[in-house]
Amino acid sequence: MIISNMFIKAFKSMYDLVFPLDEKISVLIGANESGKTNVLRSLEAFKYEVPYDNSLTCQYSDYYYQGRCPEIAVEFSRLSDDNRNVLVQFDEAFRETDTFIIKREGPKIKDYRLFVDENEIKIEDMKSLLDYLPRILFFNSIPLIKNRVDLASLLDGREAYITERNLLKIGGIDNFEIIFEDSTRGRRASEEASRAITDQIRRVWSQEPTIEIKLNVNGKILYIDICDSTTVFDTPESRSLGFRWYLSFYINFIAQTMQAKSHEYIFLIDEPGIHLHPAGQKDLVKVLEDLADRNQILYTTHSPFMINRQFPNRVRLVSKDKDGTKIDNEAYRQDWKPLRSSIGLMIGDLFFFNDNTGVIVEVPHMKLSFMDKLKKLKLWETESNTIEKTAN
Repeated sequence: MIISNMFIKAFKSMYDLVFPLDEKISVLIGANESGKTNVLRSLEAFKYEVPYDNSLTCQYSDYYYQGRCPEIAVEFSRLSDDNRNVLVQFDEAFRETDTFIIKREGPKIKDYRLFVDENEIKIEDMKSLLDYLPRILFFNSIPLIKNRVDLASLLDGREAYITERNLLKIGGIDNFEIIFEDSTRGRRASEEASRAITDQIRRVWSQEPTIEIKLNVNGKILYIDICDSTTVFDTPESRSLGFRWYLSFYINFIAQTMQAKSHEYIFLIDEPGIHLHPAGQKDLVKVLEDLADRNQILYTTHSPFMINRQFPNRVRLVSKDKDGTKIDNEAYRQDWKPLRSSIGLMIGDLFFFNDNTGVIVEVPHMKLSFMDKLKKLKLWETESNTIEKTAN
């Protein structure tokens, strides 16, 4: 199950916004302050755990003056047989449908509404239905990997040490106490974890193929060392911020997804790779492509090097004018003219981040009917409709 379309009404800088999501990766690119992060926040706000009130309402919308909350409608599609078998337990309407829409109108569970084939379906246990949907995870900051961590910090579950815990998990260590044992088993576990982590990092960091991660234990403290062909072992905090961020990003995402089912997550990532050299951004795009085989990803950027030009239809150009944040789903047309005009790119800039040569062409596309669905369901009322009703 994936998200195929989103409708956002009166959320922060967005007045009326309808846009499609790619089944794998959607890239929101645009200038600073255009509203890219707000788009991510709106999807995060679809989760019932997230506070939702009129403080989120667009201040130049009628909703703001009426004291109303924003409205967010999400269309889900690509239902698997397993999805359908679970969903029919909520209502038989799921048995034949290929898509459904859930809309959030307020802060409580009762403020969610379900629509299947243009019909509103009453669900007794809406919370359980929402819990079954793909999990939306927003990454706007990632704890950077530290030089060392003690056993107590690994065991107490504090968020500050999640990167170090996840580092051990991708090294195959689930019982953290093992590597602190003063025994052959403890030393072997530490060595094997070091090799496994090193293999993982070398696979995704092409700028230094000799990179090596070494775990060393002294008493109840775990030291994390890094070296390559040009240095002796040093600490993560002595490496570049770009590499440290990249390592931390990769550790956390791989640990999050290694045991997950297909399409269990939808990742929202704000400005990934902002500290990376263009070559590092190119490596990061490859990592995101790998993650997108099993998870849907939506990320923001203002760097052309974070675009995979083999998939121009994934790019969503975000801009803002007096009417709020807008999204152009065809930023690739006319040799990326809309994108270049928006963020000041020369056309040659788009060819630095891929070894393959080629020609960018306009991709044929189908007009989506999501807006028509919203109108039929009376989920979307335009400003002109409101004026006309008031006049009558």
